[in-house]
Amino acid sequence: MRKISLAVMLLLASAVLPAGAQTPAENAAPAASPPQTAARYSFNAVNDGFLRLDTVSGQVSLCNQTSAGWACQAVPEDRAALEKEIARLQDEVASLKTQVTAMREPEPPRPPADLSPPSADSERAAELRADLSRAKAAVQSAWQRVVEMIKGIQKDVMPKG
Repeated sequence: MRKISLAVMLLLASAVLPAGAQTPAENAAPAASPPQTAARYSFNAVNDGFLRLDTVSGQVSLCNQTSAGWACQAVPEDRAALEKEIARLQDEVASLKTQVTAMREPEPPRPPADLSPPSADSERAAELRADLSRAKAAVQSAWQRVVEMIKGIQKDVMPKG
């Protein structure tokens, strides 16, 4: 029984370890090396045997020694949890797509603003027009005084001729 388990262990180890490099004969031209491909299975030691990961399909199996020899059994997946997570992610993607399309759509045009003064404030508008007229008259008066002052300074400074 020990010899069989040792043989199986060697077989598993040889499947995991890459083959040793072969050196070309001295007189032969060196050939291009074939591309390195990853092994399909990877093994990790655990308490009861080995975990085997199929790198192509993602299937995980627990390999251990039984009375008939080494056997690998697939590790059960929690399929319901996976389906629930997939559904949640699909809902989230749909929601995000809706948000993106809403961001891309132009905003509806704004209604034109009513620029006419309100009729209830017509008294206030009349007061504002009167205030503007008084301000305009004050600025004109001040400007006239400045101009008269400049003319007076020019008469005083300029030689009489």
